[in-house]
Amino acid sequence: MSNENVQAVREVIDAFNRRDFDAAMAPLRDDVTWERFLSRAEATSPAVRGKAELLAVWKSQVEAVDIRVEPEEFIPVGNKVIAPMRMVARGSGSEIDLVSVVTWVSTFDGGGLCTRVEAYESRDEALRATGMGSSA
Repeated sequence: MSNENVQAVREVIDAFNRRDFDAAMAPLRDDVTWERFLSRAEATSPAVRGKAELLAVWKSQVEAVDIRVEPEEFIPVGNKVIAPMRMVARGSGSEIDLVSVVTWVSTFDGGGLCTRVEAYESRDEALRATGMGSSA
């Protein structure tokens, strides 16, 4: 399933970048949990639960800033895919580019749907969290 899981993560990212949110949601389970990138700094809920809530968050984000996700690699580990990437955001009024580095760890169920996405500040942190160390 690892190749299929990698392909699913690619599809989510590509569809998000095209703003085709229906296609981006297709590989996700209805009850998906998506940890917000800045959750450690947020006072509110650190995770988005379910497709409806995720869709609302995505639409709100892209209205405020033009966000593009640029993956660097995809590392399959069992039922997970580790994807270090750059998130490039351009302010709608300022036209200033902001770049954040984040690593997503997507977890898949036996049916090939993504159940959870967790955000880590670095590739090494994500590798350690999945038991891979920083050697992959």
